[in-house]
Amino acid sequence: MKENVREIVEAYFRFVNEERFEEFFELFDSDVEFTAPFNFRVRGLEHVKPFYLRVPVNYPEHVDTPEEILVSGDRAAVLIGFKGRTKGGIPVEFEATDWFRIENGKIKSLSIFLDSHHLAKVVSGKKKE
Repeated sequence: MKENVREIVEAYFRFVNEERFEEFFELFDSDVEFTAPFNFRVRGLEHVKPFYLRVPVNYPEHVDTPEEILVSGDRAAVLIGFKGRTKGGIPVEFEATDWFRIENGKIKSLSIFLDSHHLAKVVSGKKKE
C-alpha cells in the first residue's frame, strides 16, 4: 500500500508540472473531497477540474517540487516548494503542504495548505519576493 500511495503522489506532481491533465485527473476518485486556500471547498472531480485548469492560465511558468513525501498507510503529507511566474510576469515562490488520502488506488481527498495572505500580496505586486 505504501509504495502505491507514493507512486500516486509522485504521478500527481509529475502530471501537474507537465500539464498532462487527462492523466492527472485519472488519479482522482470521481467523488473526491478537495480543499484549497481562499476558502475553496468542493466535492466531486468535475468541481475540482477548474481549479487545476486555471494553474497554467494564472501561472504560465509553474513547478511544484515535492521536497518531502511522508506516507502512512493510505495517507501522504507532502512539503512542496512552488516556483513560478504569474501571467503578469510577477515571480512567485512559496512553500505549501498537501495532505492526500488514497482509497482504491485513487485520490479520495486532498487538502492544500499555504500562506494565502502572503500569496495574495505577492501576486498583487504589493510585496516583493
